[in-house]
Amino acid sequence: MVASDDLADADGDPFMGMVIGDRFAVLARLGAGSMGTVYRARQEKMGRDVALKIVRSERLVDPQAKGRFQQEAHATSLLTSQHTVTVFDFGEIELDEADDPHLISGSLFLAMELLDGVSLGTRLKKEGPVEPREAVQIVRQALMSLAEAHDKGVIHRDLKPDNLLLTRGEHGEPICKVLDFGIAKLLTHQGGIDALETQAGTVFGTPRYMSPEQAQGKSLDARSDVYSLGVILYHMLTGRPPFTDGDAVVVMAHHIKTIPPRPSEARHDIGVPAALEDLLMRVLDKDPARRPQSARAFVSALDSLGPLDPVQTSAEMAAVVGTHPAAASSRRMVLVGGSMVAAGIGVLAAMLASGGQADRQLVQGGLSSATISFALEVMSELAPAANERAIERGGASEEAMGEEKSDAPATSSASAPMTPKNAAPKPASQPRGYERFDR
Repeated sequence: MVASDDLADADGDPFMGMVIGDRFAVLARLGAGSMGTVYRARQEKMGRDVALKIVRSERLVDPQAKGRFQQEAHATSLLTSQHTVTVFDFGEIELDEADDPHLISGSLFLAMELLDGVSLGTRLKKEGPVEPREAVQIVRQALMSLAEAHDKGVIHRDLKPDNLLLTRGEHGEPICKVLDFGIAKLLTHQGGIDALETQAGTVFGTPRYMSPEQAQGKSLDARSDVYSLGVILYHMLTGRPPFTDGDAVVVMAHHIKTIPPRPSEARHDIGVPAALEDLLMRVLDKDPARRPQSARAFVSALDSLGPLDPVQTSAEMAAVVGTHPAAASSRRMVLVGGSMVAAGIGVLAAMLASGGQADRQLVQGGLSSATISFALEVMSELAPAANERAIERGGASEEAMGEEKSDAPATSSASAPMTPKNAAPKPASQPRGYERFDR
């Protein structure tokens, strides 16, 4: 029986109150997105409520989509990982023309387990970045789902935060579950940058999380899903995907040719272990052959990192260095050295702007060997003078500090405080769990 409040909220939804496939009574609408609309439905014979996803017939990309849906849904229903949302049933809604004033005949449905939880996408919007250890745990669980799917020939094609559901297991433990395997290949375009983007059977997926080969319409294998999950990990660590332009084509072009900044460069206020960053940049390599070659290989690489202890952020390190008197001259030397590097880069830029095509040629992630050699020569010429200036400035700074401290009692370097006594204590790094599970 459909509650009156649910009927009022239905706003003319033709599926409300229907019995789908002679077995699923639609009770309430839970949400809608690029993949269709999700309802709470009751399967009386089994005595359970299910999540019923319905894809309207006009959303299907071509006449063959129904056949592919049957194949994908059948393959997904065979997945048994605890990290995959269980599919109970699937089929097509068939109505006589006289009984179909809303033209819903031909729509497809997918009955899945109904879970209390929140999508990773919703959590990121509400709470922002995820602490590295928890982010790795979420990705690791999603990879366990993908590993089984890939072994059975199922490629997801549309991994994104909205397709990762965060819930809890029987004993209260946090669990990540993957949903919507293979559905991306069935639907036509609708909505903005985060909605599904398709082009006549060539490009399927969500641009912000799309692999380079997917953006080019090439054939896909497990390594495409590995890349997409790497983008999700990047999003969790930094609070945003690596490429966020409002134009879907521009975002896809970036995935094809632009190397993203490391997470610690994109966000200076986060502490990401260097080993995790190195692995993530390998996962996001444009060449599938240089990524982990399977979901299981990605899991092994994550496990090899060991415990991910909290890392001091660059901002915190700068604060500590800035309060240590003896570090002042060294810091000035670093700044002068940075100026030297900047000068060398400036020469590089000028040469590239005026040189011929051979000097402009870029290899993925680097310049030609001739360009690099020239840059090193220029920087080696600048180095002696820069170092001499650094030493002079450092000496002057030490003299000035010596005069200022002449009346102060002597203290050993071992007992000198690293921070002022009245400095506010640095807040302890707290692991973030799954505190909220509201839809």
